[in-house]
Amino acid sequence: MLQLGTRFQTDLKYILIWSPPKPLYGYRRTKKSITGQKIFIKQKCPHFNCYISYDEKLLQEDHRNFDAVVFKVKDIQNIVAPINITRAPNQIYIFNSLEPAEMYPVCSPVFDNFFNWTWTYKLNSEIPHPFFNIFDVNNEIFGPKIFVNWTKQMDHTEKYKNKMRNKSLAVAWIITECRLKARHQEFIAEFKNELKGYNYTLDMFGPCGDRKCPKRNKKGCYDVIQQNYFFQMILEDTFSEDYITERMVKAMNSLSIPIVLGGSNYKRFLPPGSYINAQSFDMKKLGAIIDYLIKNPVTYQYFFDWKNHYYYMARPRSYMVDNYGSSHPLKSFRISGASPPAAGLGGCDRSPGCYQLFTPVNTQNNGWANLLFGFSARLESENCMYF
Repeated sequence: MLQLGTRFQTDLKYILIWSPPKPLYGYRRTKKSITGQKIFIKQKCPHFNCYISYDEKLLQEDHRNFDAVVFKVKDIQNIVAPINITRAPNQIYIFNSLEPAEMYPVCSPVFDNFFNWTWTYKLNSEIPHPFFNIFDVNNEIFGPKIFVNWTKQMDHTEKYKNKMRNKSLAVAWIITECRLKARHQEFIAEFKNELKGYNYTLDMFGPCGDRKCPKRNKKGCYDVIQQNYFFQMILEDTFSEDYITERMVKAMNSLSIPIVLGGSNYKRFLPPGSYINAQSFDMKKLGAIIDYLIKNPVTYQYFFDWKNHYYYMARPRSYMVDNYGSSHPLKSFRISGASPPAAGLGGCDRSPGCYQLFTPVNTQNNGWANLLFGFSARLESENCMYF
C-alpha cells in the first residue's frame, strides 16, 4: 500500500505553481496546499509521477529546470508588464482557472502566445476540470465530455413512483447568491407570470428568496424540493461554454426535474430526457410542458429512467488530477517536447480568439433570452471569455 510520504524517483515531472512576488489583494497559497507527490497519491491519480512545488528555487535554484509552470488566473489577471521569468525550450506553460473570464478577465497582450496548455472547466482544455463526474453502472467515469454516447434506450422504472405521490407544488429555485436573482430577473418575471396562468408558483428559497430553508441549510431545502416539488430551477451565474457548476449534482441526485438555463451544450453533461432546457422553448411552450408533466405522472416518471444507467458526484475544485485515465497529457509531456504556445489567450484588442462569441442553441426570439445572450456575447468580446 502506498504511503503519502512515498517519493518516486523514476521519470518525475516537476511542476511549479508560479506566484507573483507580491500576491494580489491578499490572495496567496494557504498552509494547507499540498506539495510533492502526496496530492496525486491522495487523490488516487493513475499517474503519480508528478511533483508539485511552489518553490521556484527547488531545482538547482533555477525555475527553468521545471517541466511545467502553472499560472493561476488570480495571480495574473491584473498583470500588464512582462513577467520576470525565462522559459526553457521544452517547458510547458499552463493557464489554470476554474472561473469564467467574466469574473477574472485576462486580456493583457503580455499573454499573447504565452501559454502552451489550458487547465480549466472547459472540456476542450488540455487538462479539463469539470465540476462533477458522471459514472456508469460499472462505476467507471463516463463524462462529462465533448462527445457523449448516452444509452439510447433507457430502462424504464417505477421504483420512484411512491416517492413522487406527495408532490403538489410546481417549481422551486434555491438562490445561493442574490446577484443570481438580479441577473435573471427578466426571465424570472416572465416565467412567474406564465406559471400564474396555470395557477402555479415559482417558490424561491434562500437568503434572497421568499422562503427559508428548513434547518437553515441547503440540505433541508433539497429535501423539501424532492418531496414536494415537480421541478427545480438551475440557473448558472454566467453564460460561458461548459460552465455547469456543482449545484447540478444536487439536482440530478434528487427526484425533481431540473429546468436549466445557461450557456453550455447540456447534451455533454445531462442524459437526454432528464431535464428541460429553458432556452429551447418560448415561454408559453415552457409553461405548457410543465403543466402537462404535472398532470401526467406516468410521463413525468420517464424523466428519471436515466438513473438506472448513470449517477453523479461532485468533483472538488481542489483536485489537481485528471481522472480520465491514460489520456492525461502530463504522463509524457517532457518526452515529446513542448507544444508551441497557443495564440489568442490574451489581447482583446487584436486576438481573434477573444472575439469568439457564444451562439445560443435556440432563443426563439424571446426578449429575455436575447437580453441574456446579448449580455454574454458582449462580455466574451470585452473580457476574453475564451479560456
